[in-house]
Amino acid sequence: MKTILWYLGGILVGYLLGNINTAAIIARCKGFDIRTKGSGNAGASNALVTMGKGAAVATALVDILKAFVPVFLLMHVMHLPPECRSLPVVTGAAVILGHMFPFWMQFRGGKGYASLLGLILALSWQFFLICIGILAVILLVTRYIALATMICAAALPVFWWIHTGNIPETVLLAVISLVIIIKHSQNIKRILNGTEIPAWGKKRKSQSDSEGQKETQD
Repeated sequence: MKTILWYLGGILVGYLLGNINTAAIIARCKGFDIRTKGSGNAGASNALVTMGKGAAVATALVDILKAFVPVFLLMHVMHLPPECRSLPVVTGAAVILGHMFPFWMQFRGGKGYASLLGLILALSWQFFLICIGILAVILLVTRYIALATMICAAALPVFWWIHTGNIPETVLLAVISLVIIIKHSQNIKRILNGTEIPAWGKKRKSQSDSEGQKETQD
């Protein structure tokens, strides 16, 4: 019974922490719903596009910490019973789901990348640095955060399986990663047709935009 209570508590606390959507809160303080501007995503990348660097940095930091702090505490501070050894991963997964599906935003939240990084940082700082490296390279080459997000999300369960061999935790992380990738499916479509908003600079003109401009000139 205690084990069930531990896990239920971890899931509930994690989900509620995930509901702290910094981008949406800052946008509401500025008088608009962030889901109606830019890419429509309630996360750090859209905060950068719609509100600037300060809002983006604040959003990223809070979204990372809200996953990192509880998982780190469960792993290194609290003395969990042996039967609760998967609680840190379960709690971190709950944070990410709470970020993506917050009840107070009609379950239309962010896409989970910053919180995923927070979970990764708590689980393995080495793999976290690898993910930051992937993010930096892809941003320099393409300016699209979505590509780095999906690569890191797909790599996490593979890394965790190699690192721990824990099948239930690996399956849970694979499910979370799949949800994150699905959440980014529209980003990939926009990247392919040239309408995705980059992290900086102007977006590429899509074929339809170019044709429309040509027709106007004609």
